[in-house]
Formats: sequence, C-alpha cells, structure tokens
Amino acid sequence: MYLSRGLYVFPNKHTIRRFMYDGEEATELPEITFEQQLIDFLEINLTPFNRLLDKLKAYTKENTTPDELLGVYRAIGYTAEIFCQEEPVYSFLLCTKLYVDSYDISSYEELFEHKDHAVEMLRDMVHTQNIFFTIADAYCRFEGTHEEKTTKAFLGRETIFKCQFEQVIAHTDVGTEMFQMTRPKLPYSRGYRFDNLPAYIWYIFLHAMEFDTSFSQCNYCGHFFKPKTKKKTRYCDRVRTEDGRTCKQIGPQQIYKFRLQHNELLIDYDRAINRNYRRVERYELKLGDEKQGKDLSYNDYADWLRELHSARIAFMSGELSEEEFKETIHQLD
Repeated sequence: MYLSRGLYVFPNKHTIRRFMYDGEEATELPEITFEQQLIDFLEINLTPFNRLLDKLKAYTKENTTPDELLGVYRAIGYTAEIFCQEEPVYSFLLCTKLYVDSYDISSYEELFEHKDHAVEMLRDMVHTQNIFFTIADAYCRFEGTHEEKTTKAFLGRETIFKCQFEQVIAHTDVGTEMFQMTRPKLPYSRGYRFDNLPAYIWYIFLHAMEFDTSFSQCNYCGHFFKPKTKKKTRYCDRVRTEDGRTCKQIGPQQIYKFRLQHNELLIDYDRAINRNYRRVERYELKLGDEKQGKDLSYNDYADWLRELHSARIAFMSGELSEEEFKETIHQLD
C-alpha cells in the first residue's frame, strides 16, 4: 500500500482520509474537510521559521563554521518536530522534506548544498501561506456567488494555479504524487502521496476553492473559520474578552459603534486594502524585470494585512490611538 515515507491522502467528496507513513509504520489522522485543513494552515504563526530563514540566508562559507551551520539545522529540526502538535501533519511533512534529503551528507560542501535546500523549503512554506492568506482574504471580502468571488480573487493568477495544479496531481505513474490503490475493500480507490508541505497545501487549497464550501472570515478579528451552518456567518466563536465573550457576541456592536464614530477612517481602511491588493495583482502579472517600486509582493502584503487586522481590533478596544491606526493603514503608501 505504501511506497515510501510520506503523507498518503484519500479524498472522499469534501473530506480526506490521511495516513502518515514514516517508512515502517502508518499512523492514521482524524478525517478532515479541505476547507478546515486550509484554515488550520492559515492560522499557523510562522514567525519562528522566518527568523531561522533569515539566519540561514545570512550564512556563507566565509562567515560560518560547520558547527554554527549544524546548530541552525538542529534548531530547524527541533522547531519542525514541535510544529503544530495539535495537527501533526505539518510537522511530519516538514521533517520528511528536511531529513530524508539529508541522510547522505558527508562533507562540508554537501552541508552547504543542504543549507540551500533548507532555505528553499522554509521560503516556499512561508510564501505559500502568504499567497493563500491574501487570496482567501480577498475571496471572503468580495460579495456574490462562489463563482463570482472565485473569479475576482483569482484574477490574473490562472497561470500560477494551472502550473501548480499540474505539478501536484498531473502524474499517474506508481511512485509519483498520484497512485492507484490495490486493496479494493478500502472505501477509497485513488490516493495521493506528499513529501513536502507546500505541495500538500496547494492540493488542499485547490480542492477547498473548487466547490462552494463553508469558508468565512470574521468581520471583527479577521481570522478565517468554518461556520457551523450553511447560513452566511460574519463572526466567529473565538473568545475575545476575559469574561469569555466571543467575536459573535461583541463583534456586531463594536463594528456598529466603529462605523458611527469613525466612518471616514473605516472607508480609508477599506480603500487601503483594495489599493494594496491591486498592487499585488500588478506584481503577479509582470515579469521579473518589469516589476516597479509601487508593485507589492504577496509576502509584504500578507504581513501588512495581518498587522492591519490586529490594529483594527486594538483600536476598537481602545488599546491603539487613531493616529497609530492611521499609520498602520498607510504603512505601505
């Protein structure tokens, strides 16, 4: 059934069955929906990996000893192993890509080659999250049918998604991403094998967005969530106060007060999001040598958008002044 170490995924309509195979034993994870797996990934704080990525990129053969480089590798390995313990699929895929390719390292030259591999792995993970964060945010902000929202959010990105889709699921030979099961008594006949996190999340994202699934963004805190019913839900159930009140309980009133007292500021807030999102669209539609100073990358936009969501909550709760909130709104201007 299992070819080699990796995550084996068996789709069944809107849910997936997942097995982590470490080369000797398979562990089944709880079944999950595509949209919930995507939401879980978008909620991960990748700050520790960003710091490790910065350290790795700064190391060269001239300024680094083997022991220093090995120390960073150990830090990456430790961080990967404890990464999202409540959802071990992420840690498992990180360790798979990090460790399997490092077993045969025997020289300082190979160690530095593996350093480049580790940089690429971490950079791809961070960049993938930022891409999906910005598109998911745009999808939830747009009004209309699922098809209309998808068209707007994916505008100008057809080539990106087409290429990635082909990379993830195009192959059908045994030993590649897709393979045919040989035990027909299982409820699923076709499965996918993944050995790295970005490829798996691309697969999840493409399927989560293929159908009109329950996928929403809280109007108050900006976090993504899966509503309990198919009825449109604008606020999540995250606890936001010391007495246990949630966004759903305090959000509508806070937003109403905010609109009454700071309507112009809210208009400025919305305009900034739309303006900067268009800059991202321009960035993605251009070739590398055509990009200009006003164009904005996914990474810069996603970092600002997360900070903006937090700033809005802080401002509404009185923890942030109006001037400080304005500075965040216009940070990228």
